Amino acid sequence: MLFHRYLEEIIGNKPALSMLRAMVRQKGMIFTVRRLADEAKISINECALTTQHLERFGIINIQPIGKAYHLTLNEKSYILNQIIQLIFDAEKNTISQLIQTLKKYLTSNKITSAVLFGSVSKGEEQTDSDVDLLIISNDLDNAIDAVSKVSSKVFEVFHGKISHIVFSEKQFKSKKNSDLIQSILSDHILICGKELSDIK
Repeated sequence: MLFHRYLEEIIGNKPALSMLRAMVRQKGMIFTVRRLADEAKISINECALTTQHLERFGIINIQPIGKAYHLTLNEKSYILNQIIQLIFDAEKNTISQLIQTLKKYLTSNKITSAVLFGSVSKGEEQTDSDVDLLIISNDLDNAIDAVSKVSSKVFEVFHGKISHIVFSEKQFKSKKNSDLIQSILSDHILICGKELSDIK
């Protein structure tokens, strides 16, 4: 058991992180290697090799059952509770922290509505995805200024780039039937102001 400089062995191992994320998400569940490989979206061979690696660190338990193995989290593991769980909690809270940052800069009586849409709002973003914002405001200069400030903050804190659309209420209403607006209406996260469907 390593007590110094062991994070590279765990956090630097992508299959291990994928497996642990799946197991932490379903704490208490007993997995087979095949089931865990499916949940983690990795190959069965990768999963089998990585389970031995994680058992060496005492993070998971391996129980032979006939020709198969049952895998469970070792919920008493120091590494699991004091490092991995905290990392996954921080990862899970990233979107809510992003929303709080957006709210802080965009909440204003001059902004009718601000929504997050696109891949980030759906949880389908890639490394190079932008943070897509739609802002409805009758004071376009104020809205652009707010976007400029929040863009700097989002880049500084999350290393993310904001891609924004700003419409006046009149422009928004005139474009409501467009494919883009219909897509945003069907899937978005309200940051501040009115719900888009209430802008009539």
